Amino acid sequence: MSTGLIIAIVVVVLILLVLAAITARKAKARREVERQRLSEQAGGHRQEADLHASKAQEREQEAREAAERAERERELSQRHGEKADDLEQKL
Repeated sequence: MSTGLIIAIVVVVLILLVLAAITARKAKARREVERQRLSEQAGGHRQEADLHASKAQEREQEAREAAERAERERELSQRHGEKADDLEQKL
């Protein structure tokens, strides 16, 4: 093999190695940008989920309070009905 051919092969191999390294760096940079974008998006989803969980807890508390009020009203109504029955029997 001639010296010129060996030098040409070495130069081509070096160029291919440099191109592979550049391509690998660009791919890594793209993956990092995508990871960052997804991280920000996930953070937004987390905040929204926390907000919905907080609202759900508030609604659960409101529902419990409404059920308690309804039970008190039912008991009061029952007592008034019993009182009315007692008064009717006395008449």
